[in-house]
Amino acid sequence: MNKIRFLLLIFLIMSIGGCTPKGCSFLPKTSLTIVQYHLEKSVEEGGAQIEGVARNDGSAKLEYAEVIGKFYNQDGTLLATGVAKTTSEEPEEEEKYFTLDPGQIWEFTISYSSAAREANPSLTILSYHLEKDSSGAKIVGQAQNDGDVMLSFAQITGKFFCGGEAHPSLKVLSCNLEVDSSSTKAVGEVQNDGDVLLSSAQIEVTFSDAAGSELATGTASVLDIEVGEIREYTVFYPGSYYEEEVEYVMAEVTSTEYDEEETELASSTASTTDLEVGETWDFSILYPKEDYEKVEYVTAEVDDESLDYAETLYEPAEQVDHVTVKVGTLKGSTVMP
Repeated sequence: MNKIRFLLLIFLIMSIGGCTPKGCSFLPKTSLTIVQYHLEKSVEEGGAQIEGVARNDGSAKLEYAEVIGKFYNQDGTLLATGVAKTTSEEPEEEEKYFTLDPGQIWEFTISYSSAAREANPSLTILSYHLEKDSSGAKIVGQAQNDGDVMLSFAQITGKFFCGGEAHPSLKVLSCNLEVDSSSTKAVGEVQNDGDVLLSSAQIEVTFSDAAGSELATGTASVLDIEVGEIREYTVFYPGSYYEEEVEYVMAEVTSTEYDEEETELASSTASTTDLEVGETWDFSILYPKEDYEKVEYVTAEVDDESLDYAETLYEPAEQVDHVTVKVGTLKGSTVMP
Protein backbone atom coordinates (compact mmCIF):
# COMPACT_ATOMS: atom_id res chain seq x y z
CA MET A 1 0.00 0.00 0.00
CA ASN A 2 2.83 2.36 0.91
CA LYS A 3 4.52 1.51 -2.40
CA ILE A 4 1.40 2.50 -4.35
CA ARG A 5 1.18 5.82 -2.48
CA PHE A 6 4.85 6.47 -3.24
CA LEU A 7 4.35 5.89 -6.97
CA LEU A 8 1.28 8.16 -7.02
CA LEU A 9 3.31 10.90 -5.30
CA ILE A 10 6.08 10.64 -7.89
CA PHE A 11 3.54 10.84 -10.76
CA LEU A 12 1.95 13.94 -9.20
CA ILE A 13 5.32 15.67 -8.91
CA MET A 14 6.19 14.83 -12.52
CA SER A 15 2.83 16.18 -13.77
CA ILE A 16 3.32 19.48 -11.95
CA GLY A 17 6.86 19.75 -13.34
CA GLY A 18 5.74 19.32 -16.95
CA CYS A 19 6.38 15.61 -17.47
CA THR A 20 4.04 13.45 -19.53
CA PRO A 21 4.19 9.83 -20.65
CA LYS A 22 5.79 11.14 -23.91
CA GLY A 23 8.61 12.92 -22.07
CA CYS A 24 9.49 15.69 -19.67
CA SER A 25 9.79 19.41 -20.39
CA PHE A 26 10.47 21.86 -17.60
CA LEU A 27 10.68 24.88 -20.05
CA PRO A 28 7.71 27.20 -20.57
CA LYS A 29 6.08 27.08 -24.04
CA THR A 30 6.54 29.94 -26.56
CA SER A 31 3.58 30.83 -28.76
CA LEU A 32 2.31 33.91 -30.58
CA THR A 33 -1.12 34.13 -32.22
CA ILE A 34 -2.05 36.73 -34.81
CA VAL A 35 -5.48 37.83 -33.71
CA GLN A 36 -6.25 40.13 -36.64
CA TYR A 37 -4.63 42.20 -39.39
CA HIS A 38 -5.60 44.38 -42.35
CA LEU A 39 -4.09 46.45 -45.15
CA GLU A 40 -4.13 50.20 -44.59
CA LYS A 41 -3.51 52.47 -47.61
CA SER A 42 -3.07 56.23 -47.57
CA VAL A 43 -4.11 57.88 -50.84
CA GLU A 44 -2.75 61.31 -49.90
CA GLU A 45 0.65 60.10 -48.70
CA GLY A 46 0.88 57.28 -51.25
CA GLY A 47 1.84 54.70 -48.62
CA ALA A 48 0.66 51.29 -47.48
CA GLN A 49 1.08 49.26 -44.32
CA ILE A 50 -0.18 46.23 -42.46
CA GLU A 51 -1.80 46.95 -39.10
CA GLY A 52 -2.48 44.01 -36.82
CA VAL A 53 -2.79 42.59 -33.33
CA ALA A 54 -0.91 39.58 -31.93
CA ARG A 55 -1.20 37.86 -28.53
CA ASN A 56 1.27 35.84 -26.50
CA ASP A 57 -0.65 32.58 -26.10
CA GLY A 58 2.25 30.65 -24.64
CA SER A 59 3.35 30.04 -21.08
CA ALA A 60 6.71 31.76 -21.59
CA LYS A 61 7.48 35.45 -21.51
CA LEU A 62 8.55 36.45 -25.05
CA GLU A 63 11.80 38.39 -24.97
CA TYR A 64 11.70 38.76 -28.76
CA ALA A 65 9.01 38.21 -31.39
CA GLU A 66 8.49 39.08 -35.03
CA VAL A 67 5.71 38.99 -37.60
CA ILE A 68 6.49 38.73 -41.35
CA GLY A 69 4.21 40.51 -43.82
CA LYS A 70 4.07 40.18 -47.61
CA PHE A 71 2.56 42.68 -50.07
CA TYR A 72 1.05 41.51 -53.39
CA ASN A 73 -0.48 43.21 -56.43
CA GLN A 74 -3.80 42.23 -58.03
CA ASP A 75 -2.12 39.52 -60.15
CA GLY A 76 -0.62 37.87 -57.07
CA THR A 77 2.92 39.07 -57.77
CA LEU A 78 4.98 39.61 -54.61
CA LEU A 79 5.98 43.28 -54.45
CA ALA A 80 7.77 43.46 -51.09
CA THR A 81 8.31 41.75 -47.74
CA GLY A 82 8.45 43.49 -44.36
CA VAL A 83 9.00 42.50 -40.73
CA ALA A 84 7.59 43.86 -37.47
CA LYS A 85 9.73 43.28 -34.37
CA THR A 86 9.11 43.77 -30.67
CA THR A 87 11.42 46.76 -30.42
CA SER A 88 11.06 50.01 -28.53
CA GLU A 89 9.82 52.98 -30.55
CA GLU A 90 12.07 55.34 -28.62
CA PRO A 91 15.19 56.41 -30.59
CA GLU A 92 18.17 54.47 -29.30
CA GLU A 93 21.70 53.97 -30.55
CA GLU A 94 21.03 50.22 -30.41
CA GLU A 95 17.75 48.36 -30.85
CA LYS A 96 16.01 47.84 -27.53
CA TYR A 97 13.51 44.99 -27.36
CA PHE A 98 10.47 44.84 -25.10
CA THR A 99 8.95 41.65 -23.71
CA LEU A 100 5.48 40.14 -24.01
CA ASP A 101 4.05 38.46 -20.95
CA PRO A 102 1.72 35.47 -21.37
CA GLY A 103 -1.66 36.79 -22.53
CA GLN A 104 -0.26 40.24 -23.40
CA ILE A 105 -1.43 41.98 -26.60
CA TRP A 106 0.98 43.46 -29.17
CA GLU A 107 -0.21 45.95 -31.79
CA PHE A 108 2.21 45.72 -34.72
CA THR A 109 2.71 47.67 -37.94
CA ILE A 110 4.57 46.59 -41.09
CA SER A 111 5.28 49.40 -43.56
CA TYR A 112 5.45 48.79 -47.30
CA SER A 113 8.95 49.14 -48.67
CA SER A 114 9.00 49.69 -52.44
CA ALA A 115 10.92 46.98 -54.24
CA ALA A 116 13.45 48.22 -56.79
CA ARG A 117 13.30 46.57 -60.21
CA GLU A 118 15.16 46.74 -63.52
CA ALA A 119 13.60 48.74 -66.34
CA ASN A 120 12.95 47.42 -69.85
CA PRO A 121 12.28 50.47 -72.05
CA SER A 122 10.89 49.90 -75.54
CA LEU A 123 9.24 51.95 -78.29
CA THR A 124 7.76 50.23 -81.35
CA ILE A 125 6.64 51.92 -84.57
CA LEU A 126 3.21 50.55 -85.42
CA SER A 127 2.82 52.25 -88.80
CA TYR A 128 4.07 55.12 -90.97
CA HIS A 129 3.62 56.53 -94.47
CA LEU A 130 4.48 59.50 -96.69
CA GLU A 131 2.06 62.39 -97.04
CA LYS A 132 2.52 65.09 -99.69
CA ASP A 133 0.46 68.14 -100.56
CA SER A 134 0.96 71.55 -102.13
CA SER A 135 2.82 72.84 -99.09
CA GLY A 136 5.32 70.07 -98.40
CA ALA A 137 6.02 66.47 -97.46
CA LYS A 138 6.04 64.65 -94.15
CA ILE A 139 6.15 61.23 -92.52
CA VAL A 140 3.14 60.48 -90.34
CA GLY A 141 2.78 57.40 -88.20
CA GLN A 142 2.05 55.90 -84.82
CA ALA A 143 4.37 54.41 -82.20
CA GLN A 144 3.65 52.73 -78.87
CA ASN A 145 5.48 52.46 -75.58
CA ASP A 146 5.48 48.65 -75.25
CA GLY A 147 8.09 48.56 -72.49
CA ASP A 148 7.49 48.51 -68.74
CA VAL A 149 8.55 52.05 -67.81
CA MET A 150 7.42 55.56 -68.67
CA LEU A 151 9.68 57.15 -71.29
CA SER A 152 10.72 60.64 -70.26
CA PHE A 153 12.12 61.18 -73.78
CA ALA A 154 11.98 59.27 -77.07
CA GLN A 155 12.96 60.08 -80.64
CA ILE A 156 12.19 58.70 -84.11
CA THR A 157 14.37 59.39 -87.14
CA GLY A 158 12.75 59.69 -90.55
CA LYS A 159 14.52 59.58 -93.93
CA PHE A 160 13.28 60.93 -97.25
CA PHE A 161 14.33 59.35 -100.58
CA CYS A 162 13.93 59.97 -104.27
CA GLY A 163 13.71 57.20 -106.85
CA GLY A 164 12.20 53.79 -106.30
CA GLU A 165 13.65 51.19 -103.97
CA ALA A 166 15.94 48.72 -105.76
CA HIS A 167 15.00 45.02 -106.09
CA PRO A 168 18.08 43.13 -107.33
CA SER A 169 17.47 39.61 -108.71
CA LEU A 170 19.21 37.06 -110.93
CA LYS A 171 17.33 34.01 -112.24
CA VAL A 172 18.90 30.71 -113.34
CA LEU A 173 17.38 29.82 -116.72
CA SER A 174 19.27 26.58 -117.33
CA CYS A 175 22.03 24.33 -116.04
CA ASN A 176 23.33 21.42 -118.15
CA LEU A 177 26.06 18.84 -117.68
CA GLU A 178 28.62 18.55 -120.45
CA VAL A 179 31.25 15.82 -120.46
CA ASP A 180 33.92 15.33 -123.13
CA SER A 181 37.37 13.85 -123.35
CA SER A 182 38.99 16.87 -121.73
CA SER A 183 36.56 18.15 -119.09
CA THR A 184 33.40 17.83 -117.04
CA LYS A 185 31.49 21.04 -116.64
CA ALA A 186 28.12 22.72 -116.09
CA VAL A 187 26.96 25.30 -118.61
CA GLY A 188 23.83 27.42 -118.55
CA GLU A 189 22.23 30.82 -118.69
CA VAL A 190 21.11 33.38 -116.13
CA GLN A 191 18.95 36.48 -116.53
CA ASN A 192 18.76 39.74 -114.61
CA ASP A 193 15.05 39.77 -113.80
CA GLY A 194 15.34 42.52 -111.19
CA ASP A 195 15.01 46.27 -111.64
CA VAL A 196 18.61 47.40 -111.19
CA LEU A 197 21.91 46.80 -113.00
CA LEU A 198 23.95 44.11 -111.23
CA SER A 199 27.60 45.02 -110.84
CA SER A 200 28.41 41.38 -109.99
CA ALA A 201 26.77 38.08 -109.13
CA GLN A 202 27.98 34.65 -108.09
CA ILE A 203 26.58 31.30 -109.22
CA GLU A 204 27.30 28.05 -107.38
CA VAL A 205 26.96 24.67 -109.09
CA THR A 206 26.64 21.36 -107.22
CA PHE A 207 27.92 18.18 -108.94
CA SER A 208 26.23 14.93 -107.83
CA ASP A 209 26.49 11.24 -108.64
CA ALA A 210 23.74 8.86 -109.79
CA ALA A 211 22.58 8.31 -106.19
CA GLY A 212 22.19 12.03 -105.65
CA SER A 213 25.21 12.33 -103.35
CA GLU A 214 27.14 15.58 -103.61
CA LEU A 215 30.62 15.16 -105.12
CA ALA A 216 31.86 18.75 -105.28
CA THR A 217 30.82 22.37 -105.81
CA GLY A 218 32.20 25.10 -108.01
CA THR A 219 31.44 28.78 -108.63
CA ALA A 220 31.34 31.27 -111.47
CA SER A 221 30.97 35.06 -111.45
CA VAL A 222 29.29 37.38 -113.95
CA LEU A 223 29.78 41.18 -114.09
CA ASP A 224 27.73 44.19 -115.17
CA ILE A 225 24.44 42.53 -116.10
CA GLU A 226 21.85 44.95 -117.41
CA VAL A 227 18.20 44.67 -116.45
CA GLY A 228 16.65 41.89 -118.57
CA GLU A 229 20.03 40.80 -119.97
CA ILE A 230 20.80 37.06 -120.37
CA ARG A 231 24.32 35.76 -119.75
CA GLU A 232 25.98 32.39 -120.15
CA TYR A 233 28.08 30.82 -117.39
CA THR A 234 30.41 27.83 -117.15
CA VAL A 235 31.54 25.98 -114.03
CA PHE A 236 34.16 23.22 -114.36
CA TYR A 237 34.04 20.16 -112.15
CA PRO A 238 36.66 20.90 -109.45
CA GLY A 239 37.22 17.31 -108.29
CA SER A 240 39.53 14.63 -109.62
CA TYR A 241 38.94 13.85 -113.31
CA TYR A 242 36.41 11.03 -113.13
CA GLU A 243 33.77 12.21 -115.54
CA GLU A 244 31.82 8.99 -115.24
CA GLU A 245 31.00 9.78 -111.58
CA VAL A 246 29.05 12.98 -112.29
CA GLU A 247 25.43 12.47 -113.32
CA TYR A 248 23.60 15.61 -112.19
CA VAL A 249 24.31 19.33 -111.81
CA MET A 250 22.29 22.07 -110.12
CA ALA A 251 22.94 25.81 -110.06
CA GLU A 252 21.82 28.56 -107.68
CA VAL A 253 22.63 32.26 -107.30
CA THR A 254 24.42 32.86 -103.99
CA SER A 255 25.01 36.64 -104.14
CA THR A 256 24.14 39.76 -106.09
CA GLU A 257 25.64 43.24 -105.83
CA TYR A 258 24.60 46.54 -107.36
CA ASP A 259 25.68 50.16 -107.23
CA GLU A 260 23.07 51.83 -105.12
CA GLU A 261 22.63 55.41 -106.21
CA GLU A 262 22.62 58.10 -103.57
CA THR A 263 18.88 58.58 -103.25
CA GLU A 264 18.57 59.96 -99.70
CA LEU A 265 17.42 63.57 -99.86
CA ALA A 266 17.24 64.45 -96.17
CA SER A 267 16.57 63.17 -92.67
CA SER A 268 14.78 64.68 -89.71
CA THR A 269 13.47 63.66 -86.30
CA ALA A 270 10.39 63.81 -84.10
CA SER A 271 10.49 63.51 -80.31
CA THR A 272 8.12 63.15 -77.39
CA THR A 273 8.26 63.28 -73.59
CA ASP A 274 6.50 61.50 -70.72
CA LEU A 275 5.08 58.62 -72.74
CA GLU A 276 3.27 56.27 -70.37
CA VAL A 277 3.48 52.46 -70.59
CA GLY A 278 1.08 51.27 -73.30
CA GLU A 279 0.42 54.80 -74.55
CA THR A 280 0.49 55.47 -78.31
CA TRP A 281 2.17 58.44 -79.96
CA ASP A 282 0.99 59.94 -83.26
CA PHE A 283 4.23 61.34 -84.66
CA SER A 284 4.88 63.62 -87.63
CA ILE A 285 8.27 64.31 -89.28
CA LEU A 286 8.41 67.24 -91.68
CA TYR A 287 10.65 67.21 -94.75
CA PRO A 288 13.21 69.97 -93.98
CA LYS A 289 13.92 71.16 -97.55
CA GLU A 290 12.00 72.97 -100.28
CA ASP A 291 12.38 70.35 -103.06
CA TYR A 292 9.69 68.14 -101.53
CA GLU A 293 8.40 67.19 -105.00
CA LYS A 294 11.38 64.83 -105.35
CA VAL A 295 10.40 62.72 -102.32
CA GLU A 296 9.06 59.32 -103.40
CA TYR A 297 9.43 57.05 -100.37
CA VAL A 298 10.42 57.27 -96.70
CA THR A 299 11.67 55.19 -93.79
CA ALA A 300 11.27 55.64 -90.03
CA GLU A 301 13.08 54.00 -87.14
CA VAL A 302 13.35 54.42 -83.37
CA ASP A 303 16.57 55.93 -82.08
CA ASP A 304 17.09 53.42 -79.25
CA GLU A 305 19.94 55.42 -77.74
CA SER A 306 17.57 58.36 -77.24
CA LEU A 307 15.16 56.48 -74.96
CA ASP A 308 15.36 58.11 -71.55
CA TYR A 309 13.74 56.90 -68.32
CA ALA A 310 14.28 56.73 -64.58
CA GLU A 311 17.26 54.47 -63.91
CA THR A 312 15.94 53.27 -60.54
CA LEU A 313 12.31 52.23 -60.50
CA TYR A 314 10.00 51.35 -57.64
CA GLU A 315 6.64 49.64 -57.48
CA PRO A 316 4.29 52.37 -56.16
CA ALA A 317 2.23 51.60 -53.10
CA GLU A 318 -1.04 52.02 -54.99
CA GLN A 319 -0.28 48.72 -56.75
CA VAL A 320 -0.61 46.82 -53.46
CA ASP A 321 -3.85 44.81 -53.54
CA HIS A 322 -3.62 42.33 -50.66
CA VAL A 323 -1.28 41.10 -47.93
CA THR A 324 -0.45 38.03 -45.85
CA VAL A 325 1.20 37.70 -42.43
CA LYS A 326 2.82 34.91 -40.45
CA VAL A 327 4.70 34.53 -37.17
CA GLY A 328 8.47 34.67 -37.48
CA THR A 329 11.20 34.08 -34.91
CA LEU A 330 10.24 33.78 -31.22
CA LYS A 331 12.58 33.82 -28.24
CA GLY A 332 11.07 32.92 -24.90
CA SER A 333 12.33 33.20 -21.34
CA THR A 334 13.56 30.00 -19.72
CA VAL A 335 12.28 31.17 -16.35
CA MET A 336 8.80 30.12 -15.28
CA PRO A 337 6.53 33.18 -15.04
